[in-house]
Amino acid sequence: MSTQQSRARARAARRRHLQQRQTVIFGTLIAAMLVVGLAAGAMWVGILPSPFSVAIRSPEPSTSAATVPCPPDGATFLPLEDITANVLNGTSRAGLAASTSDALSNHGITVDQESNAEAPYSGTVQIVAGAEGLAAAFTIAELFEGAVIETDSRGGATVDVVLGANFEALRAEDEIAIDPDAPIPAATDCTPLSTASPSAEEG
Repeated sequence: MSTQQSRARARAARRRHLQQRQTVIFGTLIAAMLVVGLAAGAMWVGILPSPFSVAIRSPEPSTSAATVPCPPDGATFLPLEDITANVLNGTSRAGLAASTSDALSNHGITVDQESNAEAPYSGTVQIVAGAEGLAAAFTIAELFEGAVIETDSRGGATVDVVLGANFEALRAEDEIAIDPDAPIPAATDCTPLSTASPSAEEG
């Protein structure tokens, strides 16, 4: 056998050995990746417990944590025709603001704007008003089951009606009884709000 043939056979043997090593290495890596993937999937669906105890938290929808404001002293419920409201959809349900605006309009309320809320709302209905709109807020709250009232520093009497995840519909007609001459009752734990207006005339 010639020296050239011996060298060729040696090179072929080394090539086969290298290919075998590569096959073993890549096969091991692929098997390890499959095991890790299956374990991760089992943890995801809850079959296996996770080795990590760090809780994963996501932003929570906004909900009311404020105290209940008191109605203005001596305030009575308003005729629904005297109320102007913005209707804001705090859910992912398409068309909720539009359908609720129609329902409020049928009661005589003027709907100024209808749009999506800036943040999701996890409650039922949140009614936001400034000092001048508190009587309107307490009146329109009578149309909803589980409505909460909050205040901000806005001027004017227009209120925001924020529809939340638990909202279904307005109260039935026979459940709504608003007497414009009746005083607005105050909750025992309500927080008084100053009704002083920065735009009031001086002197």
